[in-house]
Amino acid sequence: MTTIVILDIPADAASRDVIYSMLTGVLDETRGFDGNQGMELLVNQDDPSNIVLYERWQSREHYERYLAFRQESGFSAEFRAIIPGEVSVRKFDIDKTY
Repeated sequence: MTTIVILDIPADAASRDVIYSMLTGVLDETRGFDGNQGMELLVNQDDPSNIVLYERWQSREHYERYLAFRQESGFSAEFRAIIPGEVSVRKFDIDKTY
């Protein structure tokens, strides 16, 4: 079942450009990862300190393998170190009942 993952990433004036640069630097690799069906990097028009990553995965298992890859590579720890707050990660199923 398709899994939608939404990361709500807090930023501030000091970290915003670095966060954006780090994310755009890995987008192509992430899009090519097994099970990725697409992703979008969103910046709130009214609050540029609010960055959202919207990901679509073939399954939660595919996303979990990707997450493990990012943790093993050290990217996750490096990324968390520059973020001024907690990243909200939400995982959704697409409701196909209507």
